[in-house]
Amino acid sequence: MATTFWAWSVSAVVIVLLAVVVPSRLSAQNVLRDARGRYSLSRVQVMVWTVVLLSLVSGMAFGRFAAGQVDVAGFQIPDQVLWLLGISVGSGVVATAIKITKSTTRPDSVAAYPLGAERGRFWEMLTAEEGASAGRSIDLAKFQNFVITVLLVLIYVAQAVSAFRAVDNPAGIAGLPEFSSAFLVLLAVSHAGYLLGKVPSPAGTPEGGTMAGRLASAASEKNVTKTVPEVRPA
Repeated sequence: MATTFWAWSVSAVVIVLLAVVVPSRLSAQNVLRDARGRYSLSRVQVMVWTVVLLSLVSGMAFGRFAAGQVDVAGFQIPDQVLWLLGISVGSGVVATAIKITKSTTRPDSVAAYPLGAERGRFWEMLTAEEGASAGRSIDLAKFQNFVITVLLVLIYVAQAVSAFRAVDNPAGIAGLPEFSSAFLVLLAVSHAGYLLGKVPSPAGTPEGGTMAGRLASAASEKNVTKTVPEVRPA
C-alpha cells in the first residue's frame, strides 16, 4: 500500500504546483484569487476538494497499476462524493455570480486591489469584502464555512487512510470512501449560510482600494497598450 500513499501524496503536490505556483512563475494570477485580486474562500474550498479527490483517484489508479491490476480505473466513486463536489462547485459558481453583480452595481463599496498589484494575505479570504470594514473584520458566515470545511476534509482524509490500511493489496480497493450523509447535509447548510452572508451590502468605502479603482486601472492599461505605436520592420 506504500505505493498508493506515495502516488496520492505526489499527485496532490503536483496539482497544487500547477494551480498555484506555476501561474505565479508565469506572471499570471493564481487560481485562489478572484476577479477582485483578493483571495477567495469559495475558490480555496473548490481547490481543496479538487486536490483531495483527484489525488485520491490518481493514487488509487497508480496503486492498482503497480499491483498488476489490468483495470486500473475499476473502482467506484460514491454518489455522496459526487454530491460533495457538486455542492462545493455550485457554491463557488453562485458566489462568483454574486460578486460579479456587486462589483458591477456598487464598485465603490467593493474591496479590490489595483490590477497587477495584488498583495493581500491568504487569510483575508475570511474578512468582509464590502464597506468600511472590508479586509479588517472577520466575516462570521465565511468563518463558520471555513472551519466546517477544514473539519470535513480532515475527517475524509482520515477515513481514506483507514480504508487504504484495511486492505493488503491496492487491487482490493473497491472505490473512494463514502461520505457520510449527515456530513453532506452539514456541508450544504454551511454553504447556504455562506452564500446568504454575501447578500447584505454594507455601506462605506474600503481602505486599500476598490473595484472601481481596479476597473479604472484596467481601462488605463488598455488605453496605454492601444497608444503604443506599431513598429514596422524596415
